Amino acid sequence: MNESIRSTLREELGAAPPFFLDDLDDAELADLARALSEARSRQADALEQAIAKSMWFLPWGLRGAVRKVLLG
Repeated sequence: MNESIRSTLREELGAAPPFFLDDLDDAELADLARALSEARSRQADALEQAIAKSMWFLPWGLRGAVRKVLLG
């Protein structure tokens, strides 16, 4: 497994890649890393949109405090 791809997968997975990924070639691993990255990006966008939409249900004065609690 290419070390740069292994490093990318380690970052995306938050742990060392499972041993069975050694059976994949570098192109397949690169596709997997790209798919994981895109999925995380879509998930973050969806979460951000959901939070923004939910703020409309709160009284105006509470929105800033709630957003600060939810997003840090």
